[in-house]
Amino acid sequence: MRCTVLALALCLLAPATASARKAEDTFFNSVIPIRVDHLIGFTPTTFAIHPAGERVKPITVRSGGKTHRYIFGNAAAVVGPSAGIYMRNMIRQRRYPSPQGIFLDRRLTTKERRHVRLRADLGRDADVLAVTRGHPACAAGLTRTAAQAIASGTIRTWSAAGVPVPEGGDAIALRRAGTGVEGSAEPRFGAAGRVPRGAKAAPDGGLGEAASGRTAIAAVTSWSRARAFQQTTCAVPVGGSAPDDASVRALTHRDAYPIAFVTLRRMRSATPIAAAFVKYLTGPRATGLFRTRGMLMAQGAWPAVPGPEPAPQPEPPPPPEG
Repeated sequence: MRCTVLALALCLLAPATASARKAEDTFFNSVIPIRVDHLIGFTPTTFAIHPAGERVKPITVRSGGKTHRYIFGNAAAVVGPSAGIYMRNMIRQRRYPSPQGIFLDRRLTTKERRHVRLRADLGRDADVLAVTRGHPACAAGLTRTAAQAIASGTIRTWSAAGVPVPEGGDAIALRRAGTGVEGSAEPRFGAAGRVPRGAKAAPDGGLGEAASGRTAIAAVTSWSRARAFQQTTCAVPVGGSAPDDASVRALTHRDAYPIAFVTLRRMRSATPIAAAFVKYLTGPRATGLFRTRGMLMAQGAWPAVPGPEPAPQPEPPPPPEG
């Protein structure tokens, strides 16, 4: 009887001892490609993990048979044109891994999967070239080569892109999604992350201008933004198809891409730190921040938006007289 009571006491004591483990202050570094920065923002930083004015709550994880409690006193993020150079450096330094990861806006390559692990499948999005609804490009579509040339600023008229000239004129007024800080723009349709000469950057990529009826506007932006403008703009079919919610969610549309978080497969001493960071990224606080910024999450329903208005149907012919 005494043995049973002692065993029960030890079972009750063990969780209390584990939960009382002293929290460790640690750091984590993240890389964010510019194409998805507007959806991620400060989410992976200390500013969002432990907001000022709120009680600091350590993140608890089990790793290697031990319980760890971490406070991310220094979680920072860097925004770059793409993840490429950061991915190469992370793999090269895999013998001495540090607490770091990458928000990836594409699938991992076969070579990368040897050393890199998908830790969180976060969201979906797609590149879009949008114009005002009723624009000839909505029906004519664009070749992929023409869409890339418009996005890069080398094609500047609709006729040169193979589109019938709209009533408002032949000139293209290119808008690229981005802040325009130091000439930066989101790299889409293979175009560089710079605003081409004669184009302008806009946070929505020019959707608002296109929605106003301006036929000159070619808005190079994201599906996560464009889907809310479907009643007043259209996503131009590129290479024969335009994105929609189903094809973007399933990643079957050619211009759709996943948004994920990856780390090295072998993190060594940084393994529990990475586990705690991923627990935060997939938890309610980070998920709420992603949704607020407009990310179309990989799991769960997407916000409802008005769909495109049905095309007007021709009136039936009058019945024959007599």
